Parts: sequence; C-alpha cells; structure tokens
Amino acid sequence: MSQFTKTLILTLLGSSIALPAQAGEWNQFRGPGSKGIAIGSQDLPESFGKEENLIWRAATGPGHSSPCIWGNRIFLTSSEGDAAKLSCFDLEKGHLLWERQVQCKAERRLHRVNSAATPTPTADGERVYAYFGGFGMICFDFAGEEQWQRPIQDDKNIFGTATSPILADGALIFCRDTNGDSFLESIDPLNGETRWRVDRSGFPSGWSTPVLWEHKGAKELLVYGAFRLSSYDLLDGRERWSVPGLADEPAITPVTGEGMVFVTSYNMNTSPEVVGLPQYEELLSDYDQNGDQLLTREEVQANKSILSRMDADGEGDHPLRGFFRFLDENRDDHLDAKEWQKMSKWLGAFEHANALLAIRPGDGDRRDAEILWQFPRGVPECPSPLYHDGLVYIIKNGGMISCLDAKTGEAFYQERIGARGPRYSSPIYGDGKIYAASARGVVSVVSAGKELEILAQNDLGERIMATPAIVKGRIYIRTDGNLYAFGLDG
Repeated sequence: MSQFTKTLILTLLGSSIALPAQAGEWNQFRGPGSKGIAIGSQDLPESFGKEENLIWRAATGPGHSSPCIWGNRIFLTSSEGDAAKLSCFDLEKGHLLWERQVQCKAERRLHRVNSAATPTPTADGERVYAYFGGFGMICFDFAGEEQWQRPIQDDKNIFGTATSPILADGALIFCRDTNGDSFLESIDPLNGETRWRVDRSGFPSGWSTPVLWEHKGAKELLVYGAFRLSSYDLLDGRERWSVPGLADEPAITPVTGEGMVFVTSYNMNTSPEVVGLPQYEELLSDYDQNGDQLLTREEVQANKSILSRMDADGEGDHPLRGFFRFLDENRDDHLDAKEWQKMSKWLGAFEHANALLAIRPGDGDRRDAEILWQFPRGVPECPSPLYHDGLVYIIKNGGMISCLDAKTGEAFYQERIGARGPRYSSPIYGDGKIYAASARGVVSVVSAGKELEILAQNDLGERIMATPAIVKGRIYIRTDGNLYAFGLDG
C-alpha cells in the first residue's frame, strides 16, 4: 500500500469520527474556517457592559487564547508561572465544569505581551486539543479525561509561541515556525500520532495559524510564514503554490473570499504610521552627557525607543540599548555617527510589502499564484483581515478601520472609530455588525457595509488581547481576568 493511500484512508477514518462545525459552534481560532463570521441568523447586542446585556461573567487566569465553543461547552486556556490550565465552562451559565493543569518549562524568549496560553484550543464534539508554549500539545475528552499528550521540544522563537492548532477534515493540523526546527504536521486526533510532517526549516519564527480552504476541488492548508504564504495539500502535505515578498514577522491569519486569499504584510520600515528613526544629532542632543559626540551604553539607557508603532502605548517600541552591540562594530563601547548609519541600512533592507494584499491562488500545476491588488495604508500588524459579502475590513492600532472592495481593492472608507490604543484582537462579524476590540478594553461595534456607521463603544475597563466568539445570539469576550457572555436576553 502506498503512503498516499495510507494517508487517504487515515483521513477518511478521521473524518468519520470528527463532527463538522455547525451554526452552534465556534471551535477554533476565529471560528469556522478561521473566517471570524458567525454562521446563521442571530440577534446580537450593539451595546453591552458589566451592567447591560450581561448574561454571565466567569473569572479566568491570565492568557490570550480565544474562546473555543462546542455544544454546551466553552474551552479556554490560561497560564501563570510554570502552570498552564485548560478550563471547561458551561456555555449557558458560565459555571466551571472542570479544569486540568500541566507544567510548562519557561520558553527561551517570550515577548512581554505574549503568553504560554496564547494559542486557542480546538474541539471536534468529542475531544478538545490544546497547545501550550513550553509544554506541547494535549488532548482531553469532553469529560476532562486525558486522551494523549505530545511534549514538543522547546525551540527558540524570538517572541514566544502563538500559533493555534486547527481541525481539518478529521486531521489535527499544527504548524510551528521557530529559529530552529520548523514544521507543518498532520496529526491523528485519536492518538496524537503523526500522519505526515513537512519540513519548514527555511522559515524562521512565525505566529500565524493555518487555514483550511477548498480551491477548485483541492483542499489546501494556507500557511503564512516569514516572507512567504504557502499552500499545502491537506492529504499529503505537498506544496501546491506560494507567494513571496511578504512580512518578515507574520502574526495575522489569512482569510478567503471571492476565490482569493487576503493577507496583510506589515513593514515597519515603510509603514506611514510608524515613528521613524531619529537623526544622530537628535540622539546626541538628548543623551550625550559628556559632549564627546559619542554615545555610551550608560548614556543610551535612558532612551525609550528609536522606532515606535504609532498609537501602541509604547508596546513593541525598540530602545537603542537593544541594538547597541549590533551597532558597535569596533566593540569600543561607544557609538559614533558612522556606526549609527548601520541602523538605517539594516532597516532599509526590509524590502517586503507593507499592504493588504489580494492573492489569486495557483492551481498546483500550470498556473502560479499572483497578487491581484495591494492597499498600502492602515495595515495592521496583529489583527487579521475580515471578509464578508464582497468587502474586506482591516483595523489597526489607534482604531483606524478600512473597508475595501474585495475584487478591486477600491477603498470605500478609511477612518478612525474613536477607540485608541494598540490592537491584537481580530475583528469578527455577526448580525450585520462588526465587533472590534482594543487592548485598552473598548469593543467597538460598527455596521457592516460600504459606509461607516459606529453603532456603539463598549468599554469593559479590562485589557483585551483575545478575539471574541459568537454563538447562538451571544458574544463571548475574554479579558485579562474574565470571560463574559453578552446577549439581548441578559
């Protein structure tokens, strides 16, 4: 029996035990198909808060994972110290049904806004699968009984892990790009064993979650890695097509529509919404204490940033002390004007796109993929695009939202919606409305369509990093300390 036949049989067997997501499920990051769209007709609230349209509130531990919902259960992960937890709540009342804990090793590097509990769990109606940075993957049934676990060797990822596992036609799909052992893997959900594994050693650290879609009869996995979007055949992992020239640090998840793939590629060098590098004379004026026209390690300690994301509350800023060794070529513990020029040259080497891009996929044989259009303004770094009804929406730091025609890239509007600050949560759609959360804790609700109408600004007063979920007329929002259920029946 050939390896292809074995893979096909295993895939079909897996499909018979894993139930497809229905209108009442939001069983992975950004829901069914990773689209961020609630299935079916639902009546959802515009305004909500701690005393308005609140169904229930449940305390949670720290973490950035999004709610994973199947049937009457809602799953969420958290992490504190070396302990990571998978919690199962009752969907209707918010009661904690069970909680399971694993011990995680500290990741070699972890960005201060990241967490070992950033990946979102996925579920298939019988089992729930969770991945934790510093531990690996673990599977429980819906009663909380462990089914299997797969420790995954910790590899150097410059900001820590963030990618989530997904279920795709009875296969558990997991991609991990690091500065070490990068791979894409299809896993048997029954026992955690590998079906196929693709080496991605050419891809350094990345944080995007794979997406399953069907294109011209082929089921493909879209994987956004550093500098390249790739498509792999779901059955055997064979690469079908790819598009180069994209972001060096991909965090967003691709979305599909109109037979196209939409991604954002963020370039801090060319983005018009970035506070650029200062001149060397400015640095001397601010930090050269002894007036010798040089900068020492001690002098630059006071510098907060030489490169900043606009309206991001200082998150992700780059202080000069972090580049000191890189710039100090003669190792004399001083920086001069010539050495400072290395910073501009390094940043100028980032030639990848800064844009929202629409990609027409290849066919895996005769036709290569191609970029149909690009939109270079208001490009988000973390929030994924949203496609619905022929329109593509993006939102970035500072609450700047853009709405474009999916086929042509024509912009219908680009405006600020009034909720400032950094953004990590991705926008979602339901009941004719778009819900977009800022890290400062404000959930903006705008009307979907070619004209911007702000319906409500809902300030929960708690930090929001996770993407909300929508199921059965309720919106579930995870903050830094609580999980909320809001609905018109509250």
